[in-house]
Amino acid sequence: MSDTPESYNLQELLAGYVLGDLDEAELAWLNQQLAVNSQLEEEIKQLQETLAFMPYGLSPEAPSKDLRGRILASAATVNPRPSSSPFKLNRLGWLIAAITTFSTILFGFNSYKLRYQLTLKETGTLEQQELTALLRQPNNRLMSLKGMEELTTASGSLFIVPEQQKAMLVLQNLEPLPDKKFYRLWAVSQGQKTGCINFKPDEKGLVKVELSPRELTNAQSVLITIESQPDTFQPTGNPIITSYQSL
Repeated sequence: MSDTPESYNLQELLAGYVLGDLDEAELAWLNQQLAVNSQLEEEIKQLQETLAFMPYGLSPEAPSKDLRGRILASAATVNPRPSSSPFKLNRLGWLIAAITTFSTILFGFNSYKLRYQLTLKETGTLEQQELTALLRQPNNRLMSLKGMEELTTASGSLFIVPEQQKAMLVLQNLEPLPDKKFYRLWAVSQGQKTGCINFKPDEKGLVKVELSPRELTNAQSVLITIESQPDTFQPTGNPIITSYQSL
């Protein structure tokens, strides 16, 4: 039986929409919200794009020997829910689990096959609270990025893992630039902009670049500009891509 509309969690239903498992009542209620709040469509788009980026960050290398043990050990520390029916991970938890597993694999535990081998039964005991903590601690962050309207259709994500001294920028649909121009990522904190890295997309408009999280750890937002000079201290061009939301 579905919950009453008063008990619906909007973020969980958005995640459920992306995962395709809303029931009729939930879908009807969400459609009502979409009709009066167009910004929700953008949130759905960002969730879909974040999940779509997962394959780009996964290495085809063989899994590290201890990856499975690390993830299952985390699951074993959580007490299973008492239930007379099989446990079903809630939608928002599943979505965070997917992103968290991706981040874990991306930063040091390379595995392509394992992402498909781990079943919901194996990860089912990971509660939403623990998954969120795994994503955010210590200071782990996921920023969604989108292009400014009329300037670019590019979008992507920025994963920041300070403990491992790594960050990963992933973008798609980025236009090529002339030889003497390049894109530059800026961290924004208290109104101050700090340059992080210069980059260019490949022939498919894709970017996957690893960088230091030093300037990004305390950033309130990020933006991307087109620059003519390398390693400028302040942007000379207008932002064409900005961070949209942060987890």
